[in-house]
Formats: sequence, C-alpha cells, structure tokens
Amino acid sequence: MSTHLDPITVTGIGLDEPAGLIDAHGRRRNDTRLTPYIADVTSDQLLSLLRDMIVLRRLDTEGVALQRQGQLGLWAPCLGQEAAQIGSGRALKSDDVVFPSYRETGVMLTRGAQPGDYVRMWRGEEGAAYDPAVMHMAPLQIIIGAQTLEP
Repeated sequence: MSTHLDPITVTGIGLDEPAGLIDAHGRRRNDTRLTPYIADVTSDQLLSLLRDMIVLRRLDTEGVALQRQGQLGLWAPCLGQEAAQIGSGRALKSDDVVFPSYRETGVMLTRGAQPGDYVRMWRGEEGAAYDPAVMHMAPLQIIIGAQTLEP
C-alpha cells in the first residue's frame, strides 16, 4: 500500500482564482459559476452579506488578540468560516432555534448578538451572554459534539 498522495491538480471549478461575487471595490462581479444561483439577489443584499463578513472578521481578530493578552479565558477563532456562518445564519427564519458550536460566532452575529455579549461570555462573567429565549439560540457549546440534539 502506497503512503504517497499526489496533489489534486484538476478540479471541477479550478484553483487559479477564488470564486467571488463582489470585487475589491465593492462592485458586483459576474462569475459564471455562481451568478445563476443568485439571480434574484440584489447588489445591496450582497453588500450587506459582505459587511457582516467583514464585521465578523474584525470581531474575530479582536477576540484572538484579547485572548492572547489574557483578557479572555478562551476565544474560538472562526477565521475563514465567515461566509459559511453569515450565509447559514441569514438563511434561518426568525423563529428557528439554533444550537451553536463554539466557532459559530457569525451565526450569533446574524441573530443580533452584540460584540459585548461575546466578550463577556468568553471572559466567563455570570449572566453575561444573550437571552436564549429572545435570540432563539442556545448558549455556545465548547465541548465537541455537545450541541447535538438528543431524541
């Protein structure tokens, strides 16, 4: 049995250029791979999604810095997961209930949590986070697999 793996050099979408819908100047791009799936999404909606991803990236950067300075007991970084979190959070209905894992800061953001909620929670302050009943979201779980629902 060989233990050598050859790198993938050919994929269905290619690796030369990342897929994207907004250029560096905030203008809508025409990406033949993605545009058909978002024909009914307006430029304003795309910019709103981008804004949330940028806010999440900034919040995550600050959270990591605070944790490294000893200001927070823990911070679960979500770098690189911004689109998945903001997109899935925005796809939820207002009465859907979320059971997040510890790296789903972006979903919390789309549900209306404020940056102070995150900081107080990761600092370990009593009663610090959001109201789960109001947000329709259980507290973050830092135990792997603890957010799964039981029958």
